Amino acid sequence: MILIFEVIVLLSFIILSAFFSASETALFSLNKLQLKKIQKEEENNWRIKSIIKLLDDPQRTLISILIGNMFVNITASSLATYLAIKLIGNIGIGIASGIMIFTILVFGEIVPKSLAVVNAENISKRVAKPIEIISIGLFPLIKVFKALIIVLYYFFGKKSTREKKEITEEDLITLIDAGKDEGVIEEEENEMIRNIFEFGDTMVKEVMIPRVDMACISSDTKLGSILKMINKMGHSRIPVYEDTIDNIVGILYAKDLLGVYQKWYTSREKFDLKEIIREAYFVPENKKIDELLDIFQKDRIQIAIAIDEYGGTAGLITMEDVVEEVVGEIIDEYDREIKLFEMIEDNTVITDAMISIEKINEILNIEIPENGFETLGGFIYDLLGRIPKKDEKIKYQNCQIIVEQVVKNRIRRVKIIKELPQTKNNTPGKNA
Repeated sequence: MILIFEVIVLLSFIILSAFFSASETALFSLNKLQLKKIQKEEENNWRIKSIIKLLDDPQRTLISILIGNMFVNITASSLATYLAIKLIGNIGIGIASGIMIFTILVFGEIVPKSLAVVNAENISKRVAKPIEIISIGLFPLIKVFKALIIVLYYFFGKKSTREKKEITEEDLITLIDAGKDEGVIEEEENEMIRNIFEFGDTMVKEVMIPRVDMACISSDTKLGSILKMINKMGHSRIPVYEDTIDNIVGILYAKDLLGVYQKWYTSREKFDLKEIIREAYFVPENKKIDELLDIFQKDRIQIAIAIDEYGGTAGLITMEDVVEEVVGEIIDEYDREIKLFEMIEDNTVITDAMISIEKINEILNIEIPENGFETLGGFIYDLLGRIPKKDEKIKYQNCQIIVEQVVKNRIRRVKIIKELPQTKNNTPGKNA
């Protein structure tokens, strides 16, 4: 009868070993996102409150579990050895040790931890309260171990023993990429979410239509010429300048011309463009586009003029340009769909010089620096220190850059050939 009781106690200790092992794995497998989800779904659940309390002090929780696990494992091994000696003598010591190593390894570690990994949430709910009670009971011992850990951290030059891990942008991007790989998130959705993360770091000068590409009209332009330009370009808002493009005096809205045109057509009164233009909104080219979007929405503005550090016109940015940074290119009925780049081979691309450095790096998996310029054309100007000639070849790292088209001192089209790494099959041999 006593023997049966002792065997039951031994089995109980093995079960407790499994309990502590499963608790450790389950609780520390939960991440912040899972916790917030659980907390939101079951706000007043006492089990959830216990989980949060335990993970708020992970060091205390871990020490409690390890002390408990160590205690039951040592006690179980000692009891098994005692029973073996009692039954078969001293020869039972080795046998008991072998059996207990296998039993604790399989049933006290591998099996419970494997189950806890795949069912962390449910197991955590069941073990949290008992572990919390155990940690309260072991509080004096935990304080001793915490003090010892602080001494060891200090000895090894570690300043803090309680570094709370927060969810980082990298964590979320990794999660999103995993969702894409699993088919939960579409490619377009993945790209859009990534764009949102980059949105707050993007400046106006990275998105704006540059000064040289702006469609503007002079304040003394005749009505007929303006109508022809609007009909040709399809723009609904056009900046108006006086004397020079650096002196933008307002924005012409195409719809404002309708009433003026009717009046002019019937009465042939003198047309004065300055009377119908609206006030222009100016923004520094280094302003973040998320801040600009707030202004666009608050003041119901659709277009802004970007200015450089000297107060000159740097470019133009619209609400559409800002939105496209998240949702991608928006092609309306007036836009001509222009191919920014074309892959000729896996290592060769023909591209517009206005392509961003970030994009060309992504396409060819190269590392062109972004130091003071945003586009491939800007990089070439900076690299040469002059205006390149047509068909000029430039060697940069493992790339050959060929300037295919230059119009009015402006680089238009570029070919980039990335050198492929040589293999034994394509390495030229020596002549005999």
